[in-house]
Amino acid sequence: MTFGTARPQTATRPEVRRPIRSLADIEAIEARRYDDVVPVHNTYQMLQRSTALFPDHTALTYLRDGSLDSDVITLTFSDLLADVNRAANALRRLGLKSDETVALLMPSMPEAFVSLFAAQAAGRVCPINYMLAPEHIAHLLDSVNATVLVALGPDPEFDIWAKLPAIRQRSASLREVICIGDAPEPWAHSFAALIAAESPVLSFDVTATRDSIASFFHTGGTTGVPKLVTHTHGNEVHVSWFGGMFYDMGDGDVIINGFPLFHVAGAFVLGGSAIAAGAATLIPSKLGMRSKAFVRDFWPITRRFDVTFLSGGPTFVSTILNRPVGEIDISGVKALFGGGSPMPVETAARFEAAFNVPLRSIYGMTEASGLASVIPRAARRVPGASGWRLPFCEVAVFALSDDGEPDPHTTLPSGVMGALALRGPNISPGYTDPSVTAAAFTAQGWLLTGDMGLVASDGQIVVMGRSKDVIIRSGHNIDPAVIEEALMQHPDVQLCAAVGQPDAYAGELPVAFVQVRPSRTITAQQILEATRGHIPEPAAVPKALYLIDALPLTTTGKIFKPALRRMAVERAFSQQLTALLPDGALESVTCLEEKGARRVEIRLAGDAAPGSEATVAQHMAGFAVPYALVSG
Repeated sequence: MTFGTARPQTATRPEVRRPIRSLADIEAIEARRYDDVVPVHNTYQMLQRSTALFPDHTALTYLRDGSLDSDVITLTFSDLLADVNRAANALRRLGLKSDETVALLMPSMPEAFVSLFAAQAAGRVCPINYMLAPEHIAHLLDSVNATVLVALGPDPEFDIWAKLPAIRQRSASLREVICIGDAPEPWAHSFAALIAAESPVLSFDVTATRDSIASFFHTGGTTGVPKLVTHTHGNEVHVSWFGGMFYDMGDGDVIINGFPLFHVAGAFVLGGSAIAAGAATLIPSKLGMRSKAFVRDFWPITRRFDVTFLSGGPTFVSTILNRPVGEIDISGVKALFGGGSPMPVETAARFEAAFNVPLRSIYGMTEASGLASVIPRAARRVPGASGWRLPFCEVAVFALSDDGEPDPHTTLPSGVMGALALRGPNISPGYTDPSVTAAAFTAQGWLLTGDMGLVASDGQIVVMGRSKDVIIRSGHNIDPAVIEEALMQHPDVQLCAAVGQPDAYAGELPVAFVQVRPSRTITAQQILEATRGHIPEPAAVPKALYLIDALPLTTTGKIFKPALRRMAVERAFSQQLTALLPDGALESVTCLEEKGARRVEIRLAGDAAPGSEATVAQHMAGFAVPYALVSG
């Protein structure tokens, strides 16, 4: 599919758009020329356009400490564009070329947004998870030819700057380091000093087209080092533009965005969408949604800053369900958009009942620039559905072959479950590693998502399970290989495999099954403590190690992870329900999985105490896992 490359005309007042309520509305958009619908071709033009339309409107509001009484930094669209221009000029003055990359190592803060857009104007950008180990960060820098690194300086809440000496020593590509805050070393430039010396007018032309590489985002994969996904400017503009349309967001709206910018949701699903729509983004301190002050003051903050849109995954929704509104007027809140991991149906229903705020689900992944489908704000939420595809995009459901792999030659009709595949202007051109691209994309350009699901009769996507190995903890992708490689370094471990185990708060938690070498008597805790330091990020450390006599293997000798995922589900729910029910009430928990779709059968004893079924129902409502309750 080819899209125009003409430069956008002078921005005019946005047309009045009819809210998206159905697939017919999406098809009506697709009946128009793409350039007439999306008039910008790169992320810099997107910011330019909103600045021309809404120069004095707030673009960013930053709460320094996340509390209701926090000091506040506010940037209008004019302020933001001027700072982006200054930062881009500074990057070029430091020698950055258009085919070189600026890496970002910082939490969500105004400087992160400025650096992101400046880097994409002057070159390319690679936001990196600052919790990764220095050797992994250095590998990512070299993989994308990052010559400049912008990092948060010494900070009592983050140990980012302490990693810089090791990163500099290991990276071959890195030339310059820019420090946010005081630069304590002579080899680091001060971000504030650099941009203060530059003009607020861009000193060069941004010539990036829709097909130009804009960024690299890392995600979980099949090796110990994160995969790097390439995004074009067209990918990011498409998601930002239509995200705002599905949200029905415009100038005057305010959205809370507590995601770090190394997460594509923070950068474009929310951040870019707000900029494209002319809306304001509220950043709740460097700690984002993890700020205790922000969680404590959530509803008063929402009221004080006239927030109209909330965001967050199941973890955060569960947290704010415990924060009563009281007498605070939140009638101005239009919706909460949730993604990252599947939202349990009961959690969504409880949220809507408690706060009278519609909850709308998002389905996406880094390879789709963060957005594949959305339940529009103006549409009715269908429990279990993840909304409609973005305009000009395609979704297909492939049958599975006998070995469980998607068969791109056999497409299934609506209502039939199979392997979900995506194609369109939001889909990445691939990974930095061509071999990974070849495994994830078909010859026809379909992205094999690794998710199982179907397309309902009304066109909505329904995600029903996952066939790929990646573990999603609170919306954060964890590569099981980083856990497995660490465990295999232990001399007593013969075989191991890491999988996700259901958790009501995080969606999934990493656990590992370990087969110990014969005659060894080591405990699971001893193995975990000995290998913890070899796992590159805290979120990936297993919450449990299960020692088993033999790992299940396929006929070709590979570890059969579907069996382990079923075992993890059974162990999790058995432990949880045993603790909740009277002694002897729970007879068994059985996990059944067919073609990637999972369901749980819970059997209660015939003489289980009254109320046991209600207890099970209440507990299981917090999970996005279908279950059946059997008594007797």
